[in-house]
Amino acid sequence: MALFYNFGLVDVLKKEYIENSYMIIEANYIKFIGDQAELSDYQLQKGIDLKGQTVMPGLFNLHIHALSTPIARPATLNVEDPSKFGIRGSVHLQQYLKSGVTFVRDMNGRKKAETGLKEAIRDNIVLGPEYYICGQALTMTGGHGSNTGQECDGIDGCRKAAREQLKRGVDFIKLIATGGVMSPGDNEHETQLDEEEMAAAIKEAHKVGKKTAAHAHGAEGIKNAIKAGIDSIEHGSYLDDEGIELMLKNNTALVPTLSVDYFLFRHGRQDVPQYAIDKAKRAEEAQIKSFLKAWEAGVMIGIGTDAGTPYNPHYGTYQEFVSMVDLGIKEIDVISAGTITSAKIAGVEKEQGSIEPGKLANFIVLKENPIQDIRALKNINMVYLKGNLVEIGNVEYLPHLD
Repeated sequence: MALFYNFGLVDVLKKEYIENSYMIIEANYIKFIGDQAELSDYQLQKGIDLKGQTVMPGLFNLHIHALSTPIARPATLNVEDPSKFGIRGSVHLQQYLKSGVTFVRDMNGRKKAETGLKEAIRDNIVLGPEYYICGQALTMTGGHGSNTGQECDGIDGCRKAAREQLKRGVDFIKLIATGGVMSPGDNEHETQLDEEEMAAAIKEAHKVGKKTAAHAHGAEGIKNAIKAGIDSIEHGSYLDDEGIELMLKNNTALVPTLSVDYFLFRHGRQDVPQYAIDKAKRAEEAQIKSFLKAWEAGVMIGIGTDAGTPYNPHYGTYQEFVSMVDLGIKEIDVISAGTITSAKIAGVEKEQGSIEPGKLANFIVLKENPIQDIRALKNINMVYLKGNLVEIGNVEYLPHLD
């Protein structure tokens, strides 16, 4: 059992900051939370004094590519041996954890390396956050991501492909509803898998209690995915009013991944393929407008960065929070989106996403209060995973891109 006291608690459920808090951890879980005035001097002598720092839930990142290094042309890595992908993924997942992220969803596997990596984390062979995988994304023949995803066509083909991914033990199914930015030969607003094809795959996932997510930029592709029963829309660049209404009606979430353009335009103009720069420029303004309209309308929104795309680092989850605040969203609302709301989108809110009795002791300690300045998330002081302190190491291991 471990007692922590003398800290300010970010309560993401009540959306408030609670001074002079204490917390008791037992067997990986939070047992008690309260006002430290309730504690005796004897208890305080046995506890860990956090000296007025801030405690909040570990961050979530719902959209990553752990097996991809964020170089100018990540697709060039696809010829690597599967074992090397596993090593890359292990390093990247440590970067997430050491930068305060305790839960991630990997949006596309590489040569099944993600399956072994997930098992290695589970068996404590390597260090990493909670790691949810979709295996290979399901895409139409020649569609976005077909170089690494599983190609499938027609209702029967998509149903079978979903079953094959589920057989591998994936945590969720990802579908490609539109073209993409990084893939040559298509346009991000064009539809790809159609509503009936996606519905067949989604049904298979939902039958066994698994969530689903759709890569979708264009308005029609977004609406096709929502009507098919998708749980979350990833990117949502050209989301329109009709799409927002459908999301509200169907309780569909949005993971906007604003960080892609932030890092791409600041670091990748010289060596990223020009077609990708052109498509990203075209989509950026529309995406910001769509995101803000969706937020104002009350769409459930989670945090995801799409890290592993060009110059989009695996330690940069903080930037998604910063980008949302810079667009006018209140700090506490963004923090709530990146913790308890993201946990709900992933389907793990019963055990993660907030600091309350009965939940896993996944939390971070900050010297500054992120409700006052969201950029405090760039400087994590301590990370605890299941009540165990994670060795962050030399800060140079986690350089910050600005």
